[in-house]
Amino acid sequence: MRNLSFIFCYVIFYYNVDKFIQTIYLPYMLPNPPTDILSTHTELLFFTNITSYFMLSISMYLLMNQMLIFTPLLICNGHSNGATPLINRSMLGYLNVQWCKIKESYTIGLLFVYMKHTIDIIICPNMSMIEYELARGVMWIFSCPLMLKMYCETNSLSLYDIQIHYHYFSLVPHVLLIPFKHKTIFFVSTILSSIPACLFLKKLYSYNHLPFTNMYVLLWVMFVIINMIDIIHICNPDYIHALYNIASTISKFTCAVVISNYNTQEDNMRSNLDLQSVQFVSHVLKSMNDFEEDNSTKTPVCKDIIKYCKKKFVDKIPRTDSKLKLELLQKILPWNLDRDYIKMGAGAGAGAGAGAGAGAGAGAGARKMDFICVMFMDIVNYTELAHRYSSDIIFNLLDTIYLHFDTIIKKYSYLQKIETIGDSYMVVGDIYRQNMNHNIVVKQIILLAIEFVKEIKNVPTPDNVPLCIRIGINMGSVNVGILGNEIPRLCIVGNTVNVAARLQSTADSDTIQISMHIYEQVKDIYFNETIKFIEKENVFLKNIGSVRTYNIMP
Repeated sequence: MRNLSFIFCYVIFYYNVDKFIQTIYLPYMLPNPPTDILSTHTELLFFTNITSYFMLSISMYLLMNQMLIFTPLLICNGHSNGATPLINRSMLGYLNVQWCKIKESYTIGLLFVYMKHTIDIIICPNMSMIEYELARGVMWIFSCPLMLKMYCETNSLSLYDIQIHYHYFSLVPHVLLIPFKHKTIFFVSTILSSIPACLFLKKLYSYNHLPFTNMYVLLWVMFVIINMIDIIHICNPDYIHALYNIASTISKFTCAVVISNYNTQEDNMRSNLDLQSVQFVSHVLKSMNDFEEDNSTKTPVCKDIIKYCKKKFVDKIPRTDSKLKLELLQKILPWNLDRDYIKMGAGAGAGAGAGAGAGAGAGAGARKMDFICVMFMDIVNYTELAHRYSSDIIFNLLDTIYLHFDTIIKKYSYLQKIETIGDSYMVVGDIYRQNMNHNIVVKQIILLAIEFVKEIKNVPTPDNVPLCIRIGINMGSVNVGILGNEIPRLCIVGNTVNVAARLQSTADSDTIQISMHIYEQVKDIYFNETIKFIEKENVFLKNIGSVRTYNIMP
């Protein structure tokens, strides 16, 4: 909105400057009114009117597309006792995408500037040729910053980076001296102003590795050539004015349509990135940084490629994180628990709204599920390690372990990491299921546990002694929901969870201890590798009693 306010003031300023130039500056410089009227140049007037009507229709369409895009999105929640208007969450993505269009404020400003110029030509055919040229020059003075700003926004540059001041050192004197067009001062001024113009083009061309640079340079060179033709008078002046009109139309159309559409598409892609996409972008950027650090000598071409790729990937990172926060909350709280938490407010007990007619406590929204696999893992002798080393070393060690495990668990689509507390790592499967697929889940959770036991040996330790872990796995009924209301977190509770925790705590080092429920499912599952299950009788589980378990020793 700040940009739109600035553009509004900018356009109003242009209107007033143009009025000042036509009513005060020009009469002061030329006391005798010019007699060469635009309407007497029939062919030129016809041509300018055609291009003006064309650009006016294009401008009106683009302005409507940019500004008239919002429709009422208030959706009633359906209560009979006075409906409460709510924004449908499915519309949030649409609203976000549409909002990115109106952020093209420089396009809107450019269209308004050019529309004013074209309308003046249509409704004032009796303006003098000097007035027409001066109006065109003032329009160009005010449209150039907008066009160049669109280019800079696309390529993460500033106007200072492309040295726009050189451009204005050449453009402004040239326009102000138009009343003296057929005098020596205008010719000399044009020659002198070509020096800063060349410096500007040189600086702009130095960014030729960036999108649209060559196109912008071509547009500016086109005007320079027409200007040179104009001052040496090698053809009919009407043809020169027609060339100016064509060049101006091409440049405004290119910026307003091509670049604006490119920026809109980039914003759409950026605003629709999800957490996994951002993670991919971060991974690629990290890989490029690692490559740069590992290769001190790089060829110039390689440096340019790295710089280009970095920019393209950095540009894809969302500029706002509200959509990512919402997705993260949805991952933490599935089954619309995130919506209920937001709706009820953190202090009101999020779980209370999870089901219709639920009672006042957070746990009222819990969801009961059967045939859920639960796995616990912890590090053997972790307490001794915590006493032996500083908290920084322990934290880095746990971080390394969990990074290894998180990478592995991504291969198993039916399993979800729930939490880590200290050295304890909890996995469940499959609370997001659409059908009863517990045989697949059992197979995956056992294969995951085997990979964990093997992978822990690859984790470096401070004393170079390999770590050992123990794992417990159980299956049964659980309740899933939010406990408490201070920090929303998905919790899995029930006797199934307790048994899995006890199986883990009583397991031997580098051993996976599974319950009878898991073993009964295993008998019907085919594994690609041979897995030996060792039966153990009378394993005492605290607060549960003696049970039969089965051990896997990878």
